Amino acid sequence: MLIATLPAVHQERLLTQIIQHPLVNEVRYNTGAVSAYSPKETLMRILALTEHYEKRLWVDLKGRQLRITEWAVPNYGKIVLNHEIEVDYPAKVYFRGNDFSELKVVRGNVIYVDPPPRYAVGSGQAINIHSDNLRIKGYFTPEDLEYIVAASELGVNSFMLSFVETTSDITGFQTLWQKHSFDSNVNIVLKIESPKGLGFINQFEVNSIPNCTLMAARDDLMINIGQNKAKILLALEQIIKRDPKAIVASRIFAGLENGGTVSMGDLADLALMQKLGYSRFMLSDGICNQYFDKAIQAWEDFLSVSDNLES
Repeated sequence: MLIATLPAVHQERLLTQIIQHPLVNEVRYNTGAVSAYSPKETLMRILALTEHYEKRLWVDLKGRQLRITEWAVPNYGKIVLNHEIEVDYPAKVYFRGNDFSELKVVRGNVIYVDPPPRYAVGSGQAINIHSDNLRIKGYFTPEDLEYIVAASELGVNSFMLSFVETTSDITGFQTLWQKHSFDSNVNIVLKIESPKGLGFINQFEVNSIPNCTLMAARDDLMINIGQNKAKILLALEQIIKRDPKAIVASRIFAGLENGGTVSMGDLADLALMQKLGYSRFMLSDGICNQYFDKAIQAWEDFLSVSDNLES
């Protein structure tokens, strides 16, 4: 089963191409992306297609995931985040593309780093901060709250919660949903993206919440796993053992982003995930936005041989 990530809704041709493709089973809208429209109109434009092609729409809420809210050239000033934070020093800030800097000063939701990132950082860009004691204030962003209200009004009831690390992340969402919707049949995916998240699921029973599923969100999880990156393999095994229906996401067909072609490593990765027990896969924003044609062809090629691989 394949979930594809949607582009910005004004990219109508690509939006339609992804939703209508027969190998795409479900779609995800990343609310961290900048939209030209209000949350309600954004979802309405997507629903016009998903309902026609009978595809489930997942609304991916950002929760405590740290994102940049304003374009910034750090040589000339500050970086503004979507959450206020507190950290114990030393601390490092990791940007996309394996770029990182020392975190030097924190002022609420404003940070200053050294050396500056190699490139300007943009609104909506996700970052990760490594510190012995990082404290992120609050969980849902104002945009999350707007999308929850819009979804409840439009009958959308499937959500992904980012960086889940505590029971209160889930109960907080349930309280908000009950406040705005009479639909008790809500579907929730818990995205596991940090060591704290891995620790949480060790004592959390997925079946205790109806229609709840885990996700191995591999991009941020790989960044946050620690110095020994091989521990990602243990984390992936842990997640699928805790939830046999778990979704594996991101860093799928990474060769396309690195070299423009699907690599042997990409195919071996899919085979390994399948052997671990994963049967639900999700393609990232970058892959779907820039390489959808190549990725969906590679997925079709993999499906043609996957049943013949020895388990």
